[in-house]
Amino acid sequence: MKKIYALILIFVAIIAVLGIVYADSTQDPGSQQDPLVTKSYVDSKYDDLKTYVDGKIGGDTTNSYDIVELNPGESITLYQGSEAIVRTDNSSTIVTSTDGVSDLTGGKDLKNNAVIPANHLLLFPRSDGRGIKAKNYTIVVVMGKYTKN
Repeated sequence: MKKIYALILIFVAIIAVLGIVYADSTQDPGSQQDPLVTKSYVDSKYDDLKTYVDGKIGGDTTNSYDIVELNPGESITLYQGSEAIVRTDNSSTIVTSTDGVSDLTGGKDLKNNAVIPANHLLLFPRSDGRGIKAKNYTIVVVMGKYTKN
């Protein structure tokens, strides 16, 4: 029985010594080994990361919308990745290839001269002349690169 108590006492002593050694080896917060960071440091690292990501995905990620007004017969050509919302039912698609314009709201592909439903979100997958032609006065909300013709 005394041997068991002696073993337990030795075990507790070893754990206590190891605990003291470990506690002594931990770093003080704010030291060279465990530095504190400031908000300005975190902000600068965030800005660096954002610049890196923007460079990888093509730069401008402001996602601002332009309001484009088209008179009858006028058109706009949209570039790869551009999106548009036509606010009225009086315009049609311009498609120069076999593919169409993606109507994300309706879940379908609009072919050449298809009537664009009002307030549907359109995605232009390539820069190959696809666009929107107004039959009457039309307002188009555009996000991305475009050319008014």
